[in-house]
Amino acid sequence: MSLVSFHFFLFVFILLSVYYIVPRKCQWIVLLIGSCIFYLVGNWKLVGYILTTIITLYILAIKLDGINEVMNEEIDNYLSDNVSKDIIKSKYTRQKKRLLLLAIFIIFGLLIFVKYINFIISNINVIASGFNSSFHISQLNLIIPLGISFYTFQSVGYVIDVYRGKDRAEKNIFKLALFVSFFPTIVQGPIERHNHLADQLYKEHQFDQKKLSFGLQRMLWGYIQKLVIADRAVIVTNEIFNNFSTNDYKGFIIFIGGLLVGIQVYADFAGGMNIIIGLSEAMGIELTENFCRPYMAKSVSEFWQRWHITLGAWFKNYLFYPISLSKRFNKLGQKLRPKLGRTAKYVPPTLASFIVFMIIGIWHGAKWKYVAYGIWNAFFVSSGTLLADHYAAARHKLHIDDKSSNWQLFQILRTVFIVTIGRIISNAQNVHQALYMIKAMFSEFNLWVFFDGTLFKLGLNEKNFRFLIYSIVILFIVDTLKEKGIHIREIIAGYWLPIRWIIIYAAIIFVIVFGMYGPGYNANDFVYMHF
Repeated sequence: MSLVSFHFFLFVFILLSVYYIVPRKCQWIVLLIGSCIFYLVGNWKLVGYILTTIITLYILAIKLDGINEVMNEEIDNYLSDNVSKDIIKSKYTRQKKRLLLLAIFIIFGLLIFVKYINFIISNINVIASGFNSSFHISQLNLIIPLGISFYTFQSVGYVIDVYRGKDRAEKNIFKLALFVSFFPTIVQGPIERHNHLADQLYKEHQFDQKKLSFGLQRMLWGYIQKLVIADRAVIVTNEIFNNFSTNDYKGFIIFIGGLLVGIQVYADFAGGMNIIIGLSEAMGIELTENFCRPYMAKSVSEFWQRWHITLGAWFKNYLFYPISLSKRFNKLGQKLRPKLGRTAKYVPPTLASFIVFMIIGIWHGAKWKYVAYGIWNAFFVSSGTLLADHYAAARHKLHIDDKSSNWQLFQILRTVFIVTIGRIISNAQNVHQALYMIKAMFSEFNLWVFFDGTLFKLGLNEKNFRFLIYSIVILFIVDTLKEKGIHIREIIAGYWLPIRWIIIYAAIIFVIVFGMYGPGYNANDFVYMHF
């Protein structure tokens, strides 16, 4: 069920009505039924994947929780004997690790199978052909289940938290099913932790007119981002990337394509997040923010801290820290200290961040271009960590004031440029085309394309292209206000009631009139919907 379809609007209207009519103790049941309907409408044939995840989580998390209880009781009997406590922890940790690895193997195994098996098969076939072998494996005709990446990461995070003793296992399988399948988050995140989301899903929520109003307003802003900006920008980016060779695009045309890809993905993904978070807010449920004005970041590292925040937090908590703080990485840092001095302390986090961004790149898709995309971002994030002291020393020697507005503007523009190159890599058909496009971007300084009407021949006519630029300006004005702590919804709430309604109706009409409906794109598709 698409978030921009009439069926979704009808579904939300009925769900909200029932949600606030039924006894409050039954609200979580309404959410569970609604989530089941939403998922089954998406593709009922693929329900087996998510059911397998839920059952695996339920059984193994309870077993892990039970082992934790027994271990803690036994440790309590040795309050003054640290040696005995360590022996007890070691004994039970081995048991828990086996269960944890089994859970991760099953849950991640499903994701890897449906998303990467054909990529693996194609590479095996390429290797076999390189040896002149007739060996060939046929690819599988698989459909990626709705939101499998998001509920997989959320589920694995939950079972790891239970393993670590930071969370208790949910004993009610239906409540656990709601946590895994909650329909707003299953579409494209955010990736929530159980101890933040679960209690909100299960507790009683009183009708709150302000939350309902604010939530619907946020959904409206999300639809503006998606239908007015993202679905307009994608027409231009499709033209540039799909017809790059045919029309011999060069110079600034390529850069504009890369820049608009970034803006399109941002407006699409952030718009989807605003719809999801706004809908949850209307039900009294507070989801974690997933974006924080990424195009105002001053480094590539900061950019990714502001972009898809919950995915970054997941990798930081469950991959980056376990790797960078592991015994092997600590020993490596100590071993390099005599040769590298103070820089040695940055080696473990540098290598860990490189590994993380490589995996994030692969998470974006089962193609080599995404591996290259991961390496591109990993290089800048890792080198920024490793050379932090050297960069600081260089700025000091050059008498650069870190707090000056000119330097901060330079940092933002530099980051946008690096990110844009990355977008060209991820949006090209393959690595070869990406490299060729980057070369073509620097091959010609065709500044005249901004003045000779060339931009109005990239899929959008002059009127629509100019409107796209105006809409992007509005987007960044809104983000700038948010960056300064100005909350637009609070300002609107302070207006006289008729003025508030005029603003809301004007925004609705704006989406209806200026949203993109027609050939050349599909408004039903969100970029991350099938990740």
